[in-house]
Amino acid sequence: MPMPTEPMLYKSVLRPLLFRGDAEKTHEQTLAMLSRMAFLERALANLYTVEDGRLETSVGPLKLKNPVGLAAGFDKNGVAIRTWPGFGFGFIEIGAVTAQAQPGQPKPRLFRLPEDQALINRLGFNNEGAEAIGVKLKALRSERPLRIPLGVNIGRTKIVATKDAAADYLFTFETLFPYGDYFTLNVSSPNTPELRDLQQKGHLANLLATIQAKNRELAAASHIPEKPVFVKIDPDMDFAQANEVVAVAKAERIAGIVATNASAVLRENLSKPVDQPGGLSGKPLKARATDFIRHVYRATGGALPIIGAGGIFTAEDAYEKIRAGASAVQILTGFVYEGPGAVKRINRGLLNLIERDGLKSIGEAVGKGV
Repeated sequence: MPMPTEPMLYKSVLRPLLFRGDAEKTHEQTLAMLSRMAFLERALANLYTVEDGRLETSVGPLKLKNPVGLAAGFDKNGVAIRTWPGFGFGFIEIGAVTAQAQPGQPKPRLFRLPEDQALINRLGFNNEGAEAIGVKLKALRSERPLRIPLGVNIGRTKIVATKDAAADYLFTFETLFPYGDYFTLNVSSPNTPELRDLQQKGHLANLLATIQAKNRELAAASHIPEKPVFVKIDPDMDFAQANEVVAVAKAERIAGIVATNASAVLRENLSKPVDQPGGLSGKPLKARATDFIRHVYRATGGALPIIGAGGIFTAEDAYEKIRAGASAVQILTGFVYEGPGAVKRINRGLLNLIERDGLKSIGEAVGKGV
C-alpha cells in the first residue's frame, strides 16, 4: 500500500481535524505553535524551500528569491516571523498594524466555507498596536538578519476619523520604519467603517503625499534608500476608480499596488447562500482579482509593479496572475486549505510552467498574458 503524500496527509487527516474547531481559535493556536518553531526554520527549509535562480524576481526595488509571499492578515502581530521562511516563502507581510492597539470586531468573526475553498472574515484590524509591535520587531532585528524581506501592512485605527487618517497612518509608518523592508497602506479592508473612503482620489493623494514625505525624511536621516510603499486596493471598486488610484500612485511615486484585498460584496457562485458580512477570500475571488491585476497592468503599461493576491492555491493560479501582470503573488486562504507544502508546490510548478513556455525566468512571464 503506497504511503500517503504530504498534501494527501494534510487534506485527508490534519485539515479535517483543524477544521473541527472554531476557525479563529484554531488559527491562534496554530500561530502560537509556529511561534515556538523558529528553531526548526532550517529543517523546515530543507523540506519546503525550492532554490532555483529562475524563480528570483523583483518587485520595484524589492529583490525576492521566489515570487510567493505570505499575505497580511495571517500573522497580524508578527509572532512567527522567524518560522515563515522555512515554509519556502519569498517574502512575508505582517499586520494590518494600527497606531493604537484594538481588539477588532465581536466574535465569531472568521468563517470557513470548505465547499467553496473560501473564508469570510470580519476581524477588524485586531492587533497589538504600532508601539508594541515595534518593540517586538526591534528585538527581532537585533538578533540576526531575516532571510527574506519583511513587509508591514498598515491600517487605520477604527476610532480615527477619515479626515485624521493620514496622521494615524503616519504614526505607524514612522514607528515601524526601521524594521520593515517595505510597507503596504491598507485602504481597502471591508471591516473598518469608512476605510475604503481613503481610496477616493483626494483622500488617497493626501495620505500618500504624507507618507512619502516622511519616507524621504527618515531615509535621508538614516542614510538609506527610501522604503518601498505599496497601496492595497479592493476588488469591489469599478475600473474607473482603479484608474484614479493608479494615477495617484504614479504621481506620488510609490513602489506599486497590491491587488486585491477581500471582497465585501462578492457572493455569487457560492455553493449555498451565506449570510455573513465581511471580506470573502479564496477561490471565488480568483477571477475578479486577476481581472484587476490585468487592468492595472494595462493602465500603467507595466510601469507600476503589482503584487497579486486572491484565490491562489496552485502554481497555475499563481502563473495566471503573473501573466496578467503581477511581479509577485501572496497567499493566505490557499495556505489554509493546501497546507504547509503549498509554497513548495507552487514554486516547483512555476518552474515547470516557465520551462513549458520556453522562458528563462519567472520575471519573463510578467504580463505575457495581457
